[in-house]
Amino acid sequence: QVAVVVAHELAHQWFGNLVTMEWWTHLWLNEGFATWVSYLAADRFFPEWNVWIQFLEESTTGFRLDALAGSHPIEVDVNHVDEIDEIFDAISYRKGAAVIRMLQSYLGAEIFQKSLAAYIKRFAYSNAKTEDLWAALEEGSGEPVKTLMHSWTKQQGYPVVSVKLKDGKLELEQTQFLSSGSEGVGQWVVPITLCCCSYSVQQKFLFRGKQDDFNLSGLVECQKKDDFWIKLNVDQTGFYRVSYDEELASRLRHAVETNILSAADRYGVLDDTYALCMAGKQKLVTLLHLIAAYKNETEYTVLAHAINTSLSIYEMMAVAAPEELVNMKKFLIDFLEPFAQ
Repeated sequence: QVAVVVAHELAHQWFGNLVTMEWWTHLWLNEGFATWVSYLAADRFFPEWNVWIQFLEESTTGFRLDALAGSHPIEVDVNHVDEIDEIFDAISYRKGAAVIRMLQSYLGAEIFQKSLAAYIKRFAYSNAKTEDLWAALEEGSGEPVKTLMHSWTKQQGYPVVSVKLKDGKLELEQTQFLSSGSEGVGQWVVPITLCCCSYSVQQKFLFRGKQDDFNLSGLVECQKKDDFWIKLNVDQTGFYRVSYDEELASRLRHAVETNILSAADRYGVLDDTYALCMAGKQKLVTLLHLIAAYKNETEYTVLAHAINTSLSIYEMMAVAAPEELVNMKKFLIDFLEPFAQ
């Protein structure tokens, strides 16, 4: 934590000092980038710390705040000095950092770094706004960055992408995720990353509509394997949640149990399922079956999340369904006993 905090403040030499935001509307250019760079630097100096796993705790905080109907966009109009303090929150810091990481993952680290360097050189000792960043990244990558990122910085919230596999096609649908369980009206250009049965081959594409089908190379062959699984949002680099149909969810649960998925993906599958369950979009029994798959978990951040999720369910059950506490206690003992030993 000390390394991350120090790196965050040092990052302001570039993001905030050398290049200063044009107005408070673009605060995230300071704080979102400083938060992202702090983990980037810590990972470079101390790769054994696996800080990007810990970064997921940052993005989870952003997820929870941005799932509220009263959230605000990353770019928010500031019309009075009294409004400034209100935007120093998890949206500017954590969601800001998360969407930067999402864009870096989609464009590729090398292209992103070169384009970002060009942006800093262009606006050194002057002021910049969000549009200036998009222009530099678009020039360097050849990708429609402005179109892609407008949906992430100019509107509040984020999507949940529902996934089905039918006749060798991937069927996707997006809706705005709200923790209340109600339907939002937002729509995003979602940079999808996907792997199937292995991390060695990954696919990337933009999901632009509310619904769409995708014919992906290698998907039919992969589907024939006994240990077939599909994971969207590889290593949790995207700021969106994923909801799988029953068959795909079952296969992912097996991939968790056999430790095939990366630590980041094991964290993400659990966090998405928990959030969907709390919003009434998944059954509690589905979440409990998934938690049981973490009985051999060894990564601290993932295990801590599984334990905290279990305890959260217990506390809610004590109020909502006290008659089930005996069964829930047995579940907790069976799950936690191996770790206690």
